Amino acid sequence: MKLVCLSKSLLLISCLLAARNTVAADDRAEFFEARIRPVLIKHCYSCHSAEAKHIRGGLLLDSATGIADGGESGAVLESEIPDDSLLISSMKHESYEMPPAGKLSDEIIADFEKWIADGAYDPRQGGERVERRVIDLEEGRKFWSFQPIQTPQIPAGNFTWAQTAIDKFVEVSHHENKVSAAADADSLEIFRRLSFALTGLPPTLKQIKAFQKDNLQNSQAALEKWTDRWLESRRFGERWGRHWLDVARFSESSGGGRSLLFPHSWRFRDYVIQSFQNDKPLPQLIKEHVAGDLLSATSKQQKDEQLVGSGYLILGPNNYEQQDKELLRMDVIDEQISTVGRTFLGMTLGCVRCHDHKFDPIPATDYYALAGIFRSTQSLTFGNVSGYVTTSLKAAPEAAFFDQWQVHLAELKAELSDLSSGMKQKKIVNYRSQVSSESLPGIVIDDRQADFEGQWVPSTHVKVHVDLGYQHNDNRQTNQKVSFKADLPNAGKYEVRLAWTPGPTRCAKVPVQIHHADGKTIVEVDQRERPTDGLFSSLGRYRFKPNQQAIVTVAPVAKTSGYVIADAVQFLSAADFPNRSVVTDPERLKQDRLKQQVQNLTKQIASWQKQKPEQPIAMAVKDRAKSADWHLHVRGEIRNLGELVPRGALSVASAVDSTGKTNPFQIPDGSSGRRQLADWIADEGNPLTRRVYVNRIWQHLMGEGIVRTPDNFGMTGQRPTHPELLDYLASTFVTEDEWSTKSLIRRIVLSRTFRLSSAVTESQVAADPDNQLLTRGFRQRIDAEALRDAMLRISDELDLTVKGGRTIQKVTTYDNDYRHRKYPTMARSVFVPSFRNAPLPFLATFDGVNSNMVSGDRSESILPSQALYLMNSDFVMERSLKAAQQWSRQTASSQLNQKSITDIYLMTLGRLPTVDEITLVQSFLNQNNDRQQALSAVYQSLFASIDFRYLD
Repeated sequence: MKLVCLSKSLLLISCLLAARNTVAADDRAEFFEARIRPVLIKHCYSCHSAEAKHIRGGLLLDSATGIADGGESGAVLESEIPDDSLLISSMKHESYEMPPAGKLSDEIIADFEKWIADGAYDPRQGGERVERRVIDLEEGRKFWSFQPIQTPQIPAGNFTWAQTAIDKFVEVSHHENKVSAAADADSLEIFRRLSFALTGLPPTLKQIKAFQKDNLQNSQAALEKWTDRWLESRRFGERWGRHWLDVARFSESSGGGRSLLFPHSWRFRDYVIQSFQNDKPLPQLIKEHVAGDLLSATSKQQKDEQLVGSGYLILGPNNYEQQDKELLRMDVIDEQISTVGRTFLGMTLGCVRCHDHKFDPIPATDYYALAGIFRSTQSLTFGNVSGYVTTSLKAAPEAAFFDQWQVHLAELKAELSDLSSGMKQKKIVNYRSQVSSESLPGIVIDDRQADFEGQWVPSTHVKVHVDLGYQHNDNRQTNQKVSFKADLPNAGKYEVRLAWTPGPTRCAKVPVQIHHADGKTIVEVDQRERPTDGLFSSLGRYRFKPNQQAIVTVAPVAKTSGYVIADAVQFLSAADFPNRSVVTDPERLKQDRLKQQVQNLTKQIASWQKQKPEQPIAMAVKDRAKSADWHLHVRGEIRNLGELVPRGALSVASAVDSTGKTNPFQIPDGSSGRRQLADWIADEGNPLTRRVYVNRIWQHLMGEGIVRTPDNFGMTGQRPTHPELLDYLASTFVTEDEWSTKSLIRRIVLSRTFRLSSAVTESQVAADPDNQLLTRGFRQRIDAEALRDAMLRISDELDLTVKGGRTIQKVTTYDNDYRHRKYPTMARSVFVPSFRNAPLPFLATFDGVNSNMVSGDRSESILPSQALYLMNSDFVMERSLKAAQQWSRQTASSQLNQKSITDIYLMTLGRLPTVDEITLVQSFLNQNNDRQQALSAVYQSLFASIDFRYLD
């Protein structure tokens, strides 16, 4: 398909000269502190630091300057390509062998390769390890984020621009800095911005026209109406659930190495979506995430929900193939501490595993106070390839089916047990050694009356037999034969029956020939099995002529093996059938019936087990049987144990008791402390939690947070641009919004600040270059999921009926199976299977979330590959063609007039086209004979445009 340039606003980006670094600075800092600095200290400083007695090779590795300068062998880092690094080749023992004591693990080398590829971020200034930094908690509490949240007074005075309390805080900063606010955005821009903010979808053409009508009457009332409508929409839960899944580092596989599939993690995704749809209060969400398994519940449904919520703690990226189980255990705990710290507290805690925090007032003892809590929590099941803890759910829809299946299986097994007990208790005794032929109905020919050929051996060894005994062929199969001959008194049908004594050494295929009026019939008999009634088994019913001698011949053949038994043959006429009776011991027959019942029941159980429904399972942690405090690990080394540290939380963010000691909470005996930790995080008095959360909400709505490092409220993070506004939102979130996320969102989107235009003059940009003062709106790029969903919606293909459930087609152990690629392709992107090692190409191209870490602020790159994808991908071209086909079906006119083009622009870009754009589109369409293909090209150009990908 040939694409045509329609206007400047529709140009496809084909090449860019630069791209933003996709790794945030605070992420790189934490990575360095957690994964790089400890290795340098442990393995390198003894020879390559200012404190070393002899600095080897003139190389210092204890500062950024030392690494940059290199040593006698030259630079150790020459580029951001790890393979070009002397440091990496030395660690691999390819050039020099460093450290000389032995090659470091592949995992450590991989960490250094990642560090170099990301720019070798290094905050060290040199000499840091000579003097240990002493943390002053009292001084640390003076830092802005650790100060108690106070409710600031709403600014008073004459305001010319502000309409809400939020606006007043913003306008005050404008006056103080002598700047002015930009104009409000166009009403259609605001409507599109609101739709994406609340639902993650563009407004439909029908919604746009309804809003235009509402807006003519009362613009504020129109915004309130659509805000309330979308807040209650199912689309809201899907959109804001996706935001929280970023923070919860949600994925459906473990990542790293052979990435384990998480077949049950979809329950956590659905739980998060439903939590935001139901406007679950933040404290409840926090408690369910950190200690859901320990919370009381009033129903099975609530208990299940809380259990699923606790899966948050084990969704992280972990190497379950790690053979050092103690290291794996501490790595999982480290990931949990880091995640909880960033998610709820905005604190980077990973580096504290090895040493006191280099920047924030967080001693290593705080880290191990938390480690004691999570060591008292079971997250892992150990094995060659370890696993994670799961629990069964009781209220899931499929739970009833599983319970019914279990009950019926238990009933069958109980019945089988009773039958088996009956067989054991009723042992067969007092067998009669022989049955008299005279007591039997019909005509009986005993072996004493039969004609034998070959060598047969008389025996009475096995009971029961007819008359005095039986004979066997001594396991000879050639020239052996016995014939039973009877003179039948009457013509007609007779049932012919054969008697033998069974046993494991008997022949399994004894050929028996019956001579009758209609010829000869051969029947194979398995003499290992007992006869049907314990003495005789039927060979069938046959017709015999008057005065015809009936002959039954038993003749082993060469291909058979085993002993062949000749005991007796019985001929029963029709008159004898009703008189036939069981001739063996009654108890033996009862046992036979029990045996048959056991066999039948065993088959039923096997069949029922094959019908086993899937048991509803959730990933969920639980407390260990034994809870205890844990040791500080000296330099982070798992087997270098220091002092025992009482379990607790961050001292700097905890209350101080009357004696001046920090006292975060008391942990009852036998408890891990997670419940108390959850309460501490969710407590109104915690100075971090509310600030972090409302800042996240502000960021998703406005494009940037009041604190622009949403996962880092520490010293290395950015300071709030409007600290009083942040505390106002944090305070009213409790006092007025009552922990309601929807109420907080409504408060923000109905402010005039939300409506500010991003289109400003150069002088306005110069007055506030980074928009620190909120003088204008932030131009926001639509995120990857919303971009994909928008294309599907405009092409009328978006399947909104998918509301959750497992979307992975086939569950296997690892996530590298191609069959996982099959999923509800037209469902919203939040339901696309999310694998750490193999994200959907569309989402990966447009900076989908990095689920290996808490991602409160996604990376945003501008790369040529993105423009090329929009030009050439099958996905985009198919959506463009479907949109064109859909439009053709809906419009009766073969001509695309000005109104039609206007509607297309409204539904794709959310704005009216310019006169030049209308003219250009009409001209392009008129020049092409294939109108549908041409219209498809128009849609693809619109999809590829800057206007489509950005919110103004």
